Amino acid sequence: MDMNNSKAKNARVFDFVDPLPPALYWDSSFIINVAHADGRWHGDCVAFGERLERSDTFSYVSTLALDEAWFVLLQLMVEDDYKERSFWRIANNSPSVVAKYVGRLEKITNDIYAASRVRVVSVGSNTPRLALKNMRDFYLLPRDALHLATMRQYKLTHLVTTDADFLPVHDLSIYTCNPALRPSR
Repeated sequence: MDMNNSKAKNARVFDFVDPLPPALYWDSSFIINVAHADGRWHGDCVAFGERLERSDTFSYVSTLALDEAWFVLLQLMVEDDYKERSFWRIANNSPSVVAKYVGRLEKITNDIYAASRVRVVSVGSNTPRLALKNMRDFYLLPRDALHLATMRQYKLTHLVTTDADFLPVHDLSIYTCNPALRPSR
């Protein structure tokens, strides 16, 4: 990223133990780490999810985040079961293998829908236009730009993620357990 760009400021970064905001958007990296026991940040993300359940914070999960999490989790589950072959080789040669993992994805999804302070939201029809602006302004990749556009669609400014790609967004507050994102204290 061109750090000489006048727009290049960093998001504010908070630890999982910091005071919670009234509303929080879940990036797919958070969902993946909660759901995948071998995830690098699994324990921290599960504990933060439990903290959110006990709090007054309202969480938002987009259908985009679910789609992204499903794909990554499906890939991880297939690769765990078929270590000798790549996900794409298995998926292309035997598409029915997906059916074996749908129940796990349904459980993850149903748990999200059942949470009383979690709202699943859609990506709006105008969101892709705002995403293109986000790509230009913050040098985000398309998926991250769509997540940011969705957040803005719902007037959300707080994000839970383990992903560093959102750091250039100056008017964003990031909650994370990833020490690479947090400023030294």
